[in-house]
Amino acid sequence: MKCPPVPPHEKERLAALDSYRLSGEMPVADLSPLVEMALHVFKVPMAAVNMIGSDHVFFAASAGFGAVDKRREVSFCAHTILQGKVMVVPDAEQDERFHDNPLVTGAAGIRFYAGAPLLSGDGHAIGALCILDTFPRVGFASEERERLSQLAHVVMDRLEIRRIGDLASRRGNEIHVRAVDPEQLSLLASTDALTGLANRRQFYRAVEATLLCGHPCAVLMLDIDGFKDINNILGPEAADDVLKAIAGLLSAETTAGATVARVGGDEFAVVLGGLSEAMAESFARLLLSKITSLHPLVGEDVTISASCGIAFSPHDTKAAAELIGDADLALHAAKISRSASIALYSPALRNEALDRRLSSLDLHRAVSNGELRLFYQPQVRLDDGALVGAEALIRWLHPSRGLLLPAVFLPSLDAGPLASVVGRWVIEEGCAQAARWRRSGAGGFRMAVNLFASQVRSGDLPKQVEDALDRHSLPPEALELEITENIVLSNDAIALDALTELRAMGVGIAFDDFGTGFASLSLLTRYPVNCIKIDRSFVQAMLRSPREAAVVSSILQMGRALEIDVIAEGIETEEERSYLADRACPEGQGYLFGRPMPAQEFEALLLSPGR
Repeated sequence: MKCPPVPPHEKERLAALDSYRLSGEMPVADLSPLVEMALHVFKVPMAAVNMIGSDHVFFAASAGFGAVDKRREVSFCAHTILQGKVMVVPDAEQDERFHDNPLVTGAAGIRFYAGAPLLSGDGHAIGALCILDTFPRVGFASEERERLSQLAHVVMDRLEIRRIGDLASRRGNEIHVRAVDPEQLSLLASTDALTGLANRRQFYRAVEATLLCGHPCAVLMLDIDGFKDINNILGPEAADDVLKAIAGLLSAETTAGATVARVGGDEFAVVLGGLSEAMAESFARLLLSKITSLHPLVGEDVTISASCGIAFSPHDTKAAAELIGDADLALHAAKISRSASIALYSPALRNEALDRRLSSLDLHRAVSNGELRLFYQPQVRLDDGALVGAEALIRWLHPSRGLLLPAVFLPSLDAGPLASVVGRWVIEEGCAQAARWRRSGAGGFRMAVNLFASQVRSGDLPKQVEDALDRHSLPPEALELEITENIVLSNDAIALDALTELRAMGVGIAFDDFGTGFASLSLLTRYPVNCIKIDRSFVQAMLRSPREAAVVSSILQMGRALEIDVIAEGIETEEERSYLADRACPEGQGYLFGRPMPAQEFEALLLSPGR
């Protein structure tokens, strides 16, 4: 069992916990409904608000527990307070920190755990809101993490109100309470310091109060488009000016009785009573239009825009946490839509979120059960047709849906925690296969492998590659790692260092989908690229479009000038091959030479007579 380390500033953390005057013997009645809500929302048998003392833990509220070992050293939540974010343990028996923990091996039989840290006003983690199950759960979607985090905020909201009330009741005996107005304390606990709007806790309370009145209401969630770019390019002061300008606009445009809040970095929320769906959507359009007309940055020609998600009560739900979550799902739909900046919540959005969760669960099972496969697409020299390499492409042999192409699952895989695991497997499998083929007579054969962004930024990619090459006695030049613009566009020093080290080892670095991004040319001067791949969109249009033909010619000329290899993707006809060969394009791949195929089929092609 791995005991949790003591957090930094433990003395201050314990003082913060003590300021809430909680007792292990006296549960906090206000928190019981939130624990019950956690049971309902996450469909788990156990949930608790767990406070972490110096050598023990105690429940401020709990449901579903029997007798539990409350030593701090065995507590899952004692690990959560070190995270700063939601901690998830899909299967405690498979986790080196907990596999021999008494809570796992004993009568409690804990297998699944998720906990969100409870942060005091000065940022100390005093405990966690946790949910547990006696069965493992492979996958806990980002929407679920966010919802658990939201509930943790509400827990702290209620604890803060309780603390302020307790301070006020003791103000005659404690000097620091006499010096501070209790109303001022209450205001600070419920207000966003930058904008003066209600904060997330206060907004939840406002939604809860509106629903208790029984009136129909709408929750609008608004998010600023491209806010990260404003912050990165123009700086945090400019970003703050934008936030304050939008806060002022929202306050001015909403009617009495509405609550406007800043609930995240660039996310705002409004709760309005008595609006129909049509009225709420019309009001949202008015807000977005006025946001676009804002010009808060003097001397900067910056257009501000936003997206909005809307949910309604009682139409969508009567629970505050679910209503806010529904509006968040609608906001997500608006953000990814290419045709609309406003989206209304519908059950289909929750079903899509559930599908994403199920896809995540499926992917975990696929990795565990070995359902992922590598297919190989030929890469040939265009002047003589020699088969010189292959690009390893991932496929999913799903037990019920058959062979799935990357478009179905790769976005979820790339954005999730399994990317580094699968990426490591692809490198290992690709190197093993290349080594087998080279030993079988395919001298000089090269294997191209696509990288996930998380691999490049992991810090140990060069060691992974070096170990794989050594294990299979494969020379570095036999491996080529393909990167895309989104991997390197952030000027990440870790990514640059990793790629530079790999190139110094002799491993090839290829820039995939070249020409489709706005920064491709400048990236060639900073990153150690030795190969560029002309995107298929240019290849398939070059015979009928002078613009695409000019792009292809320019890339080929640039490759020769920089002494960088060039591979043309998407070659499907003899005319395309001939056009590129006449212009001295060295290599190509595409359906003309072969579709992606299983290893056995590729081997027959590679080792056939005449090759």
